Amino acid sequence: MLALNSCKKVLDADPLSLISPDVVWSSKANAETFVFATYGIMDPYNSGLKGAEDIYTANILGAYGNGDNAFTVFSETLTNRSNYGFDNWGAVRRCNVIIKNVTESAGIADVDKKALIAEAKFLRAMSYYNIARRTGRIAWIDKVLTENDDLKVPSTASPTESYNYIIKDLEDAVADLPTTKITGRTNKYVAAAFLTELCLQALAYKNYPAAPNVAPNDPLLDKIITNAQLVISGGYALEADYEGMFNETKSTSNEIIFAIYKKAINTSLSSTPMQHQLPNIKPETIIQFSGTPLFNKPVPFEVWPENFPAQNFTDDYLTIDKADPTKVVPWNQTSQYLNAVDESVNVVAPFAKSGFPDDKTAKLNNDVVVKMGRIKPGSTETMWSLTNENRDARWKASIISDSTRFYGELFTTGLKGNSGRFLGTINGGGYDCTLSNMYWRKGLYTNVSPSYLNSVSTDYHFVCMRLGRVYLNLAEAYLLKGDLTNALLNLNKTRTFHGKLPASTAGTLVAAWKDYKIERRVELAEENDHYFSLLRWGRFGGDANDGIAPGGTIKELTEPMRVMDISKDRKSFSIVTGPFGRQYNDRKFDASRRYLFPIPQNLIDNNPKFGPQNPGW
Repeated sequence: MLALNSCKKVLDADPLSLISPDVVWSSKANAETFVFATYGIMDPYNSGLKGAEDIYTANILGAYGNGDNAFTVFSETLTNRSNYGFDNWGAVRRCNVIIKNVTESAGIADVDKKALIAEAKFLRAMSYYNIARRTGRIAWIDKVLTENDDLKVPSTASPTESYNYIIKDLEDAVADLPTTKITGRTNKYVAAAFLTELCLQALAYKNYPAAPNVAPNDPLLDKIITNAQLVISGGYALEADYEGMFNETKSTSNEIIFAIYKKAINTSLSSTPMQHQLPNIKPETIIQFSGTPLFNKPVPFEVWPENFPAQNFTDDYLTIDKADPTKVVPWNQTSQYLNAVDESVNVVAPFAKSGFPDDKTAKLNNDVVVKMGRIKPGSTETMWSLTNENRDARWKASIISDSTRFYGELFTTGLKGNSGRFLGTINGGGYDCTLSNMYWRKGLYTNVSPSYLNSVSTDYHFVCMRLGRVYLNLAEAYLLKGDLTNALLNLNKTRTFHGKLPASTAGTLVAAWKDYKIERRVELAEENDHYFSLLRWGRFGGDANDGIAPGGTIKELTEPMRVMDISKDRKSFSIVTGPFGRQYNDRKFDASRRYLFPIPQNLIDNNPKFGPQNPGW
C-alpha cells in the first residue's frame, strides 16, 4: 500500500522542471530552444570518433573496437538483424512537432514561421537521408502521430520513393530558409549544398537493384548544378590553410558551410576523434625495441589509438615529377623514384628487438611482401625525399608519417623508431601505436592544454559540408552529363588550390573519372564520404567504377590492405599485405546485397509493412 501511495504522488505531481508547450511555442526565441536541441540529427554527417563509415574502406586500418566494427562489414558476417538507424522516429517526431506547433502558434510572426518550418524540414530530410543512403527505404512520417493513428506505418517501396520525399523537403528548405550565416545552424546555402550530394546518391539508386541508367539530361543532374551554383554565389571561398580548417586555427573558415561545434565546457579530448588518432607509447617500450629518439615528454599523448591511414589510401597523394613538372603520379612512379630505387634487392631481415640492422626492414609472420627496394649507391634521394618532396600539399596537412613533427614532438615511424608498428602488440610490444606506420594529422587541434590527456577539456568542431565538397559534387554531375570541360574546371578547384598540384588535363571521360576519384578521396579524407561515394560509383558502373558493369563488385572494397615499412637509415622500404589483426587481407564485397544494409528483421517481424527485406538479406 505504501508503494502504491508513493506512485500516486509521483503521478499527481506537476513536472515543474519542464516548460509548458504553450510557453515553448509562444515566441520565436522560445521555439528556437527546441529547434536547437534537434540538431543532433546532424551528427551522422561528421567523421565520427573513429572515421565513421570510412572504416569499411581501404582508407583506414582500424584497431580494437574500430577494427571489429570494420571486420563485421568487410567480412560479410553482418546479419539482417543489424540496425543502421532505420528507427529514427524520435528524431522525425521532433521535426514534425516543430512544423505543427510553429504553424499553429499565435505568438510567432509569419515570416519567422516560414523560416522555422523550413529549418524543421531540413532537419527531417537530413534524418531520413542518413537512413536512405544506408538502407535505401525509410518509414516516411510527415505529421505528429497520436494514439489514434495507425502506428504501423509502411516503408517506402524503393530508394527512389525515399529520395523523392527527402528532395522535396530539402527543396522547400532551400526556398524558405534565410541566407543569414550562423555558425552551426542551417541556412539556404547549407540546404542547397547537401541537396547537391543527396541528388547524386538518389541518381545512383534509381531502379534499384537494377542499373540506374543515368541519362545526361536527367532532371536530378540539373538540380545538382543549379544548387551548386547557388552555393558558389553565396560568398563562400576555398580556404588557403587546409589543415587549419580542421583544427582551431581556421575553425570558422569561410569555406565551411556547415560544421558541428563543441565547447570545452562540456567536451573532453576523449569525446573527440583526437582520442583515437595518436600513439600512447611509454619510453620503456621505445627503449625495449631500440627505438629513437625518445619523446621530449615521457608520454606526450595519453589516448587510445584505433584509427590509422592505410597505405592504399595515402598512395593517392600524388607527386609532381622532378623531370617533368607537368606530370603528376603516385610517389613510386615518378622519375626520381625510378632513377633512385633498386627493386631487385632483398631488404627484409628477421626482426629482432635489439641489434636489428639499420639498412633493413622486417615483416611479421603473417605479412606478405608485395614490393621492396633500396636507394641505389650514389643517389642523393632518401625514402623521406621520395615520399615527401613535391607531393600533394594535403599529404603533410593530413598525415603524420616518418620524421613528422607535431605538438613539439618528432615522430619516427620506421624500424627502430619511436612510434611505428613494430612497437605494437602485434609484435609483443605495447597496445598503443599505429598499425600502418602513420597517424592522422587532419582533425588534430594544436592548442590542447596542458597535454594530450584524454580527460583534458577542449573545443572541437566537425566539418560536415564545405565549398570544396560542393565543387566536387558539381564536377561529378558534369562527368555524368559527359561534359568534360566543366568537370575538369570544378575538380581542379581543390586539386590546384588545396593540393598545389598542376591542373588535370584529362583528355577523355575515362581519364577524368580517374583523376576525379583520386581528388575526391584525398580532399575529403576523414569527412565520412568515401564509403558512400564508392557505393555510388559502383552503382553507376562503367567509367565511374573501373569499367565494371553497374551494380558490380567494387575493387577498393576488396583489395588487401597495405603497409609500408622504412629502414632506420631511410634508404630501404618494403610494402606488405597482411591481416593486421582483423583479416584485412581477405576483404569481401557481396554485390548482391552490400549496396544497401538490411532493414532490421526484428522491426519487419513486428511490423510487416516495413517489408519486404532488402535484396540479399
